[in-house]
Parts: sequence; structure tokens; C-alpha cells
Amino acid sequence: MDPSLCICLFTPAESENIMHTPLWSFDELLQSLSANGSGCSGKALVMYSSLWGAMITEPRGMLIPVEDHLVHRGDGVFETLLFEGGGIYNLPAHLKRLERSANRMGLTLPCSWEALTQILEDCFEVADQERALARLLLGRGPGGFSVDPAESPVASLYVVVYRANAPFMDRHPEGAKAVLSKIPPKPGGLATIKTCNYIPNALMKAEASAAGVDFALGVDAEGYLTESATENLAGVDREGNLILLPAAHHLAGTTLQRVAELAASAGRKVVERPLRPSELSELAEVLIVGTTAYVTALVELDGKVLPRGPVQAELDAMLHADIG
Repeated sequence: MDPSLCICLFTPAESENIMHTPLWSFDELLQSLSANGSGCSGKALVMYSSLWGAMITEPRGMLIPVEDHLVHRGDGVFETLLFEGGGIYNLPAHLKRLERSANRMGLTLPCSWEALTQILEDCFEVADQERALARLLLGRGPGGFSVDPAESPVASLYVVVYRANAPFMDRHPEGAKAVLSKIPPKPGGLATIKTCNYIPNALMKAEASAAGVDFALGVDAEGYLTESATENLAGVDREGNLILLPAAHHLAGTTLQRVAELAASAGRKVVERPLRPSELSELAEVLIVGTTAYVTALVELDGKVLPRGPVQAELDAMLHADIG
């Protein structure tokens, strides 16, 4: 380019007058947080951060550093825990899955597992709810803005406790409706790690909402069913056997596994086999199972009625009793 064509558009004095975005001091930021909040909805009751080593109940302070790779890369793993009946339900299974996910991601917990258990118990104690949920987030940690995990020297741990809705069937005793999702499932091994990259799951939930139903069911490249956005799918065949889907292209659910154990202890046969969407109408019952859904009856798929029977209520009652 001809240097003579380069024109300075602003003199230094003029450039000082074109910035319209406020530049705050830290004190001004604190004043704004105090007056206006941090943008949090107020749904969180308690937050713990390993960066502070403490809990807070003030929503205005529930912040995560923007340079944590958890924020700008989704580089982390998580669990959602239910507190009910005076304790954290199925905690060993959740921690085992968290450890498995963390190992596959090369993440090291910034405290001992015993300390983590104590942190969770303390957070629920401070929340002071008969029934609540906790989101446990293990992130890569602060370090910078590249994609390189080595940029973050120490992992971050955040625990957020919030109120839990009533189980699905308590709110919708008529059962749930679903559509088949058009969102491709997560590829290969990534589908079996509970990472914080939940874009496909979020799109599935949006898909269900747009269709006016409760759930969207994933289908893999071979045409087999996988899972819903955040719950597992199961079935009951005409012989009364509980059918679990092989967890090759979706996350193995802790609640579904516990339900299967309860069913087996009561004498019900549990089998594992893949299912295609067309097979659901041939079953005796179709179930949605999860930490927040409990055992839900799926009664409609893509506008077609699915069979409903007594096993859903039986398994749901067993789960409620197990929770306490």
C-alpha cells in the first residue's frame, strides 16, 4: 500500500473523546456489585470456591475467574448431587464417576476426596434445605486464554447449591412426552465423560421445548437410542425385565444404575441391549431415569402413544424409599 494513502483519522486529543465504554477502578466495580449485583439470578443458595477455600451465600460474590479454562474452553467435568432424606444420595457412585471423568481429562482434584465430601456436606448444611441439588464443577483452573491445559497450574473446584424442583411425576402424573432428536450425539469416548461441554445437551433440551414436549431422545449413527439431554432411557419388556441401554454412546447414569440394583434385589431381571426407536412401542413400558427425574413414565414419542404399566410406579417408589 502507498504510505501516502494512510491517513490518521484522529489526533491524540480527538481520540481521548471517542471512548464511550466506562473504565472502572476496582472500588467502582465493588460499588456496582453492591448496588446492582453481579447478574446472578439469585437461585444459588451457597457457593464454594477452591480459589478462596471458603463458602459464601451472597449471590453478588458468586463469581468465577474469566481466565479459568472451565469458562472459555469448557475444560472441566461435573456432577449434580441430590440432597434429600438428611444426606447426599448415592454420593460414592457420583464421586467414583467424577474421579473416572477427571482421570480421563487429566484433572487432579485440588483437595483430598475426604475434604471434598466435607465441603459438600458443609454446603448443604449452610443451604438448610430439606431437598436441594449441588452442581460440583472441577475445572482446569485459571491460567490464561489458550487451549493448552498446561497453562493452568492448579485445577479449580466450585460447588453451587440450589433448590430442587419436585420429581417429574409429582408435577406431571400423566407422564412425559418426547421427540427424537436431530442433534448428533457426542462422538466416541467423549460421550462417556461428564464434561462441561454440554452444547449438544442444551440443543436437545431446546429442541424438546420448541416441540412442546418434555424430552428429546438421542439416536446414534447406527440408529440406536442413546439418552435424553440429562437423563437415561430404559424400558420394560413384556416379560417384566428391566432393559438398560449399553453406555457406548452416552453417559452411564448413577441413578439408573441404582434403580437397576434395586430392581434386581426385588427379583426383577435386568438385561442390557440396544433399542431402536421403532422398538419402543413393542415394550410394556418406557422409562426416563435421572437424578432430578427419578423414574418417569414416557407415554408419547413423536406424537405416538407408548404403552404404560405398573413397573414405573413400583421402581419410582423403591427409589423414593432408598433416598429416604
